[in-house]
Amino acid sequence: MKGIAVFYKPKGWSSYDVIRFLKKELKERKIGHGGSLDPLAEGVLIIGIGKEGTKKLTEFLKGKEKEYIATIALGAISDTYDAEGKITPLEIVEWPKEDEIRKYLKKFEGKILQTPPAFSAVKVSGTPAYRLARKGKNIEIRPKEVEALKIELLDYQPKESESILKVKLLVKSGFYVRSFANDLGTMLKTGGYLKELVRTRVGNFTIQEAITLEDFEKGNLELYFKAYGRVQGVGFRFFTQKWASLLGIHGKAENLEGGSVEIIGQGSEEKLQSFLDKILAGPTLPTFAKVEKVFYYFRRSQTRFTDFKIC
Repeated sequence: MKGIAVFYKPKGWSSYDVIRFLKKELKERKIGHGGSLDPLAEGVLIIGIGKEGTKKLTEFLKGKEKEYIATIALGAISDTYDAEGKITPLEIVEWPKEDEIRKYLKKFEGKILQTPPAFSAVKVSGTPAYRLARKGKNIEIRPKEVEALKIELLDYQPKESESILKVKLLVKSGFYVRSFANDLGTMLKTGGYLKELVRTRVGNFTIQEAITLEDFEKGNLELYFKAYGRVQGVGFRFFTQKWASLLGIHGKAENLEGGSVEIIGQGSEEKLQSFLDKILAGPTLPTFAKVEKVFYYFRRSQTRFTDFKIC
């Protein structure tokens, strides 16, 4: 498996735990990720595999928006702004009404100044802040400009000792959901910390496409490939069907509007990589075919195919 892949980081794993797992499974030393998730969080993690894959991470992710579902507990504060820190309950006289919460959520939309958590990887004089915070050192982190495109209240459950908010956030890169939870709690005068977090989308890559560790081990994988250039009406789809048949790959090759060809292949990691290598091997393409540009990535299987068809 070389290139870009969409993985599902499970709760309790660090982002690097996923990379460590893939390095062992793929026997590949050069693997990186785009946009880490805390161990508390789960969801979409974009992985770059091999030299080309790690190079493409920036190209695929630069300026891309991210979508999260955040569960926020009101009625307490945390020194890490999340459920993994030291939780201090607060005495709440009256819980805010739903309309009041919606009003305050609006204040976070657009470009705002946000201070990253002390327990974060942001650098302070060249040292990650969390290392200094763990030593009990007082550190000053400068606020930075971040942007939330949309914040939507999904659920609000006020209870006697702790109230739970569920919020959907669409944000630009650099936005700290933990800081948002803490700042919202401050505004509401209830305190607040991030209890759970799921990243559901990065750019166009969605959680429905994310490869779980179980998917990987069971070979429930899919290659999405799009070729641009002189690839329609020149035997390109039949060429891919030939290699799919030889490798036992299921899927399809379909002409799209605009002159491109979309290829979907399903199979094990080893078979899909061999399939990709064959498609990319220019000298073996049909005589008149000319691939000018390609776009491809690995994901979990979507619609199941039982053979390889030409559309």
